[in-house]
Amino acid sequence: MARLFLFDGTALAYRAYYALDRSLSTSTGIPTNAVYGVARMLVKFIKEHIIPEKDYAAVAFDKKAATFRHKLLEAYKAQRPKTPDLLVQQLPYIKRLIEALGFKVLELEGYEADDIIATLAVKGCTFFDEIFIITGDKDMLQLVNEKIKVWRIVKGISDLELYDSKKVKERYGVEPHQIPDLLALTGDEIDNIPGVTGIGEKTAVQLLGKYRNLEDILEHARELPQRVRKALLRDREVAILSKKLATLVTNAPVEVDWEEMKYRGYDKRKLLPILKELEFASIMKELQLYEEAEPTGYEIVKDHKTFEDLIEKLKEVPSFALDLETSSLDPFNCEIVGISVSFKPKTAYYIPLHHRNAQNLDETLVLSKLKEILEDPSSKIVGQNLKYDYKVLMVKGISPVYPHFDTMIAAYLLEPNEKKFNLEDLSLKFLGYKMTSYQELMSFSSPLFGFSFADVPVDKAANYSCEDADITYRLYKILSMKLHEAELENVFYRIEMPLVNVLARMELNGVYVDTEFLKKLSEEYGKKLEELAEKIYQIAGEPFNINSPKQVSKILFEKLGIKPRGKTTKTGEYSTRIEVLEEIANEHEIVPLILEYRKIQKLKSTYIDTLPKLVNPKTGRIHASFHQTGTATGRLSSSDPNLQNLPTKSEEGKEIRKAIVPQDPDWWIVSADYSQIELRILAHLSGDENLVKAFEEGIDVHTLTASRIYNVKPEEVNEEMRRVGKMVNFSIIYGVTPYGLSVRLGIPVKEAEKMIISYFTLYPKVRSYIQQVVAEAKEKGYVRTLFGRKRDIPQLMARDKNTQSEGERIAINTPIQGTAADIIKLAMIDIDEELRKRNMKSRMIIQVHDELVFEVPDEEKEELVDLVKNKMTNVVKLSVPLEVDISIGKSWS
Repeated sequence: MARLFLFDGTALAYRAYYALDRSLSTSTGIPTNAVYGVARMLVKFIKEHIIPEKDYAAVAFDKKAATFRHKLLEAYKAQRPKTPDLLVQQLPYIKRLIEALGFKVLELEGYEADDIIATLAVKGCTFFDEIFIITGDKDMLQLVNEKIKVWRIVKGISDLELYDSKKVKERYGVEPHQIPDLLALTGDEIDNIPGVTGIGEKTAVQLLGKYRNLEDILEHARELPQRVRKALLRDREVAILSKKLATLVTNAPVEVDWEEMKYRGYDKRKLLPILKELEFASIMKELQLYEEAEPTGYEIVKDHKTFEDLIEKLKEVPSFALDLETSSLDPFNCEIVGISVSFKPKTAYYIPLHHRNAQNLDETLVLSKLKEILEDPSSKIVGQNLKYDYKVLMVKGISPVYPHFDTMIAAYLLEPNEKKFNLEDLSLKFLGYKMTSYQELMSFSSPLFGFSFADVPVDKAANYSCEDADITYRLYKILSMKLHEAELENVFYRIEMPLVNVLARMELNGVYVDTEFLKKLSEEYGKKLEELAEKIYQIAGEPFNINSPKQVSKILFEKLGIKPRGKTTKTGEYSTRIEVLEEIANEHEIVPLILEYRKIQKLKSTYIDTLPKLVNPKTGRIHASFHQTGTATGRLSSSDPNLQNLPTKSEEGKEIRKAIVPQDPDWWIVSADYSQIELRILAHLSGDENLVKAFEEGIDVHTLTASRIYNVKPEEVNEEMRRVGKMVNFSIIYGVTPYGLSVRLGIPVKEAEKMIISYFTLYPKVRSYIQQVVAEAKEKGYVRTLFGRKRDIPQLMARDKNTQSEGERIAINTPIQGTAADIIKLAMIDIDEELRKRNMKSRMIIQVHDELVFEVPDEEKEELVDLVKNKMTNVVKLSVPLEVDISIGKSWS
């Protein structure tokens, strides 16, 4: 049974453009939301409906030139907004992609896509058993008959509804052939078909139920009720014209060659390059469409002569990729099973060191030779997530030079809103190449030895590891160009690459934790939880599981009769999330007790009981990870454990910090914290005279703000007023609304609005700066920090007002918070360099956004404080001074 599928390409492109996030683009800035939407829809449709070599298909597009309809009615489609520039840019890509997917693309001067489709559908009735039209436009429904059916897009880009004659009648109340008559009476705002003023769909359907068509209705107009008669007689010519506009042409001069439209599947040679160019990795994955694995120059270094030759090559090449394969992820306890290097695409070398049942090279000899190269300041080392490799090498006594290029960090800088930067995803996205996965590799190892990399046959391990180095080197060539095009080289080479070594050293330093102290604290908190539970049960009148949201909801809202807030959960209970409980905390004495119980239990389970389990048995310390790719603003993130999340404000949080102490009792913990750095950056970026003056003269900016919003003298500001002033100062940085501030301070919205007005009266240039930043972000689609770090803000392009407001807040906050992140990273690099230059024993152990923590021997205490203060305050020159608060103690509390 032969079938023909006809797609309205113009309608699909418009639908995709308006349905998907308009900020979607490649790392080089090519807009892709419409192309991606059309690709997704067609791929799904092909899979679900089209049979290659049996079915026929074509996609029709409008041509720019005016059609006969424009001549009939000058205003035809005139009210439609101009095709958006972002969509115009995508149309050539859409057509290329459609052809690569195997569809015939059709366009005809002076005719719309609708007319091409209508002509083909009518002609096709002779040749095909079934004809399907895929569109978003309802005028196509006039073609529906026993052979022709219409798939209409009703939601998003892929939710389709099939219309046959019965469905058309059900939905519109008329027969398919009466659709032009219906549009002639009701008009169509989208296509600017005027219709008859005063006649709606209900009246039009009634008329077409009684009379055959528009002409029949006009002929019997004088028999109709006065209101309808007057409207028809007044707009008679307009109605006739409207029908002409709504009627599709079925005899357009389209050259028909049905064999050309036979669907034979997608053309891999055409499709893969465009998917790679558009960075549609998910579609490549779905279609299993990858670059063919070509014969590669992967070589196992089997003897020391070959190794010596490789070393000589590495000394001569301008750059090389490095990848280590280890027996575990613990740099203190792992073995280096093998090392691969690549300095030319599709070429790599693997050096086996600790494979079982294989010929290995001597590790001592290999590392001693590599040490010369890796520590040579002229070496340009390339890698993926080099921080891990560097830590392993550092434990082995090698201190590599700053990396020249880390592909993971480069990909992150290009698209900081993304979450995945692993090598397999980057390979697929930028090279269209599917790598061998670790899981696939492990299938070659023997289960007897616990699936260690050392058990993988050396030839398989070599291919896997060489592929890693090779792909990394190929990505380096592509991503380095993209960084240049995006003007991100400064932040990449000046900040992120040197920071790799700093973080590697900091992670190896780790922190020492007083486990005995934590054990006692755990017992103490356990007793507190028991006491709180008893009080809670007493008030509730029965014991229940305080950790069960369902049981807590039942006690609070059913038994105790507290008025619930918010929506119900999936299981039908009212939510007992922390923000909900905080809202009702004053309504019953049990609620604050439950909040306190939850807080203490979280601290106990997350930190007090967990930290001792994370102590490395070899070093006796905890070695958390710090990530350069974890946040969109440029701030570092932390994990295993998250040391940045240790609570600071509460007494309980301070107690936990007391557990972080020097391993040597004669040493000290030194903390250096930037004072109000984000407000100082705001002063610099805005140039506001009052804000700049406050920092230059050492005036307390929170007191100054409080004095203005409360309209009192600075000396009359009390602690509570200052607290509110501080809240207002920091809220402005985060683009707070009057409502948002009212929630934070627990005051009426009007009062919060007055505070914000007072703030901007005191600091007028801050308002101007914020307005300018938001306006530029809307125009460009992104913001930058002082050092050039870039963040795209897709929320600004959204149709939803709340999402747009979120985008504005991001636009205001990112340049400030991102610049603060860049500054402390630069300070870390300078301090680390100076510590090594002076050969000091002091070590950097933690970074928490604006704070650096050090473990310091007694004899270096004063020198370290001077060094840190000097480097942190002078790392960059702003229009206001940077200040650092230093604290010294026997614990981090």
